[in-house]
Amino acid sequence: MNTELSAFIAHARKKGMDHATIRMLLLSAGWREKDIAEAMTEESLDMPVPLPPDTGGARDAFFHLLMFVALYTSVISLIVLFFDYINIYFPDPATETYPGYQEGFLSSIRWSIAAVIVAFPLFFWLARILLKEMQMHIEKAASGVRRWLTYLTLFVTAAALMGDVITLVYYLLNGELSTRFFLKVFVILVLAGCGFLYYFLSLRTTPLKAKEKKLNVTFAWISIVIAVIAVVWGIILVGSPSTQRSKQFDDRRVEDLRTISNEILNIVYAGKTGVPDAKPVKPLPPTLADAAAQAMYQKLTIDDPETGSPYIYTIQDATHYQLCATFNTVRDQSYDIFWNHPAGQHCYSFDVSSNITK
Repeated sequence: MNTELSAFIAHARKKGMDHATIRMLLLSAGWREKDIAEAMTEESLDMPVPLPPDTGGARDAFFHLLMFVALYTSVISLIVLFFDYINIYFPDPATETYPGYQEGFLSSIRWSIAAVIVAFPLFFWLARILLKEMQMHIEKAASGVRRWLTYLTLFVTAAALMGDVITLVYYLLNGELSTRFFLKVFVILVLAGCGFLYYFLSLRTTPLKAKEKKLNVTFAWISIVIAVIAVVWGIILVGSPSTQRSKQFDDRRVEDLRTISNEILNIVYAGKTGVPDAKPVKPLPPTLADAAAQAMYQKLTIDDPETGSPYIYTIQDATHYQLCATFNTVRDQSYDIFWNHPAGQHCYSFDVSSNITK
């Protein structure tokens, strides 16, 4: 604060001049209105004038942008989740036999669950903060940032709904409407429709009205129920984290046994696996340790990755042997079915006379 200005105001008050006269003298001398007000406040009051709330400023822009990004992430992830559930329960005969199709859906479900678990609580928390601020400072409800992002959301959801209905009518006219397709259309109608309806209604009311509070509570519970159902359903399908860990160990066991069998074939045929009319040139290795020592292309892991116990290797005759391991879960894939296995100990039988890798 300018000390000369403060000194003049104090002097003028001592001489009996009122506020309006002092203000006019300073304005006529070229002082700014803001500087005059601050100086007179400091001279008369023991505390500074509080700053107004940041309506439509950088802070509001940050919170609203982050909230709407979390909203878009949550809605898109929920749509992907429900689409994957529909694909699993209503498979397309043209793609259901494609190798790895189901595992691809499960991987997509894991990603979408992770996105919902992170983005949805963030959206919910930010929305509560912004609603409380709008209830305390009603002018924030008219913030330009809020209105622009809300109308952008309305545009995106309206476009999605319009495209959804157009697609529905098109397939209906073509007579190609299936349960799988109808359910996907329904998912978009519900998720995009709820978002459109909430933000459309929120622009027509104010945060202080009981109607607005009821609207917020209603849609909050609807969104929570949908998110919880989607996440729990997905966890049931893909299994708990401990189950996934067990499957990872089983996948590692399968890869270890696959590598061991391939290297044993390389040892027996001296690297000429797959060559027509090739003949065995070496006997089967007597132990897995010997197989690891003679490996030609890949280093062998002969111990279980979880327990540390060695895999079981049994020679049956000159050309037949078995590899055994204890698995945690069932593998029942529609591709590479030789390596499917039950839970518990399972043995794979091999014949090196065929000269074909598994």
